[in-house]
Amino acid sequence: MITMLPATEDDAHELAPLLRAEDRAEVLALGVAPADGLLQSLAAAREAWTWRDDGRIICMAGVAPFSLIGATGVPWLLGSPLVASHRRAFMVETRRTVARWLMMFGVLRNVVDDRYAAAHRWLRWLGFEIGEPFTLANGRFRVVHKEAS
Repeated sequence: MITMLPATEDDAHELAPLLRAEDRAEVLALGVAPADGLLQSLAAAREAWTWRDDGRIICMAGVAPFSLIGATGVPWLLGSPLVASHRRAFMVETRRTVARWLMMFGVLRNVVDDRYAAAHRWLRWLGFEIGEPFTLANGRFRVVHKEAS
């Protein structure tokens, strides 16, 4: 059974060594170790969740304010290989979550690794616009952007 619980630092430490290869590569290209990236994202988050299947971690996701005075949120999600085993539930829940975040923030914006084709497809399915590649830190990334309708 899949559960969605408030994310914790323990979840971040548990997920870090289990990340999908593409998620690990993306975090490393940003110049951050996986555990540090998860912990930093969690610390900045206004809301963060951990999805589990019978106790096994599927993913962590959250949204942080871009600034103290703006209406832009910075969404993030990093997952274990179990995401693939729960594809349908993952798609449904992430669509609901993004809709809720758009009510919290009028705009959602972040970057995605240019090499991460599966993330590009998922983000487009969620309704994000994906920009042109640019160099950042140790890799090439694209800005992803979605506004409330």
